[in-house]
Amino acid sequence: MAYIVWPVTLPSTVSWQGYRRVIQNVQVRTQMDVGPPKVRARQTARVDMQEFPIVYLTKAQWPTLEDFYVITLFNGTLPFEITDPITGVAQRYRFTEPPVFGSMLGPDTIPVTLKLEVALI
Repeated sequence: MAYIVWPVTLPSTVSWQGYRRVIQNVQVRTQMDVGPPKVRARQTARVDMQEFPIVYLTKAQWPTLEDFYVITLFNGTLPFEITDPITGVAQRYRFTEPPVFGSMLGPDTIPVTLKLEVALI
């Protein structure tokens, strides 16, 4: 099945300063009257959260990202593929929040942070 792919006109490299990946806790711990707690997995699939700070977004790229989020991904509800910054392999992600645009760093440099979830099965 073909997936929506991150636009080639947008940067796909992340700024490691501010990058975060949070592994979802799928453990269920039950305290016993005596001895150590029982631990089991709640499910076999997990959804990890990632924050992708992309520092070098230009004024010309801003509308491309906005259109990709609003139109192509139906306000971020559809999954898309982008290269995972750690593994270097294409991975499916979905937005958990709209892109956050920060204050301009220069005449044509806008920081943006993408908050995404990745499904690991």
